[in-house]
Amino acid sequence: MNLDAVMTEIADRLEAIPGLRVSDGPVDTITPPHAVVSLPEVTFDMTYGRGSDRYTLPVVLAVGKVSNRASRTNVAPYVAGSGDHSVKQVLEDETTPYVAFYTLRVQTIEFDVIAWNAIDYLTATFILDITGSGSA
Repeated sequence: MNLDAVMTEIADRLEAIPGLRVSDGPVDTITPPHAVVSLPEVTFDMTYGRGSDRYTLPVVLAVGKVSNRASRTNVAPYVAGSGDHSVKQVLEDETTPYVAFYTLRVQTIEFDVIAWNAIDYLTATFILDITGSGSA
């Protein structure tokens, strides 16, 4: 798999979510709601002879300041299993196959508080399990 192609293709899919800003890599500043496709953990040689590799790739979604009570309400549509704003539904949509890799599954979601430019944001980090070719 090609790291750049994988991250770009995931960001392109996320742009289908209405009103969501998306970055295809780490950024210094955000404007919520904002999804950032982060760098993965890579496992090589999942199958014999460089047949496939695995990426465990986080997508961090910031919805608003942690001090804003509406942030919990705002994150709900993104973490839902289905719907127009569901990250899971958009990324796992099989009607348009991915080009940069074979399979993608939203494995888990972890909630946290992350600071960007000294502002604490409520975040949902989607952990993606991606498999693809062992040769780029």
